[in-house]
Amino acid sequence: MNKFEIEILSPQGVLFKGNLLAATFPTASGIITVLPGHASLVTKLINGEIVVSTSEEGLKKFSVTNGFIEIENNHVNVISEFATQSDKTNKEKVENAIKLAKAMKEKRKEFVDMSAIESELKRSVVELKSGLGLRRKKV
Repeated sequence: MNKFEIEILSPQGVLFKGNLLAATFPTASGIITVLPGHASLVTKLINGEIVVSTSEEGLKKFSVTNGFIEIENNHVNVISEFATQSDKTNKEKVENAIKLAKAMKEKRKEFVDMSAIESELKRSVVELKSGLGLRRKKV
C-alpha cells in the first residue's frame, strides 16, 4: 500500500507526524487532496480543516489557520499559524476564549495588543466551527 509522510507544524510545535494514505487541505485555490506520488507543489493554506487518512487510525481532522503546504518526493510539510486536532476541541473552552477576546477588544485599552486579540479570536472561531462541523453556506 502506497503512503506518504506528513508533518503538521505550528508555533505550538509538531501537531502530527506520520504516514498517510491521503490528505485533504483547504488552499487559496480550493480544496486539494494529496495522494502518494503527488506532483511537487507549494501553495497557501487558508483557515479550515485538514483531513488525513491513516491505515492505523482511520480519519483524523485538524483545524488550521493560514500557512503554507509544501509537497515534494512523497513528503508533505504543513506550516500553519495555528493548528489543533478537531476532535479534541473543547466547545466550552473555545466559547470562553471568544468571549474573552471580544471583551478585551471592546475595552480597547492602550496596553492591549489588538493584533494578538484578533488572532486569538480568529483561532477560536476556526476551532469552534471545525469542532461543531459547521460549513460555510453556499451562495
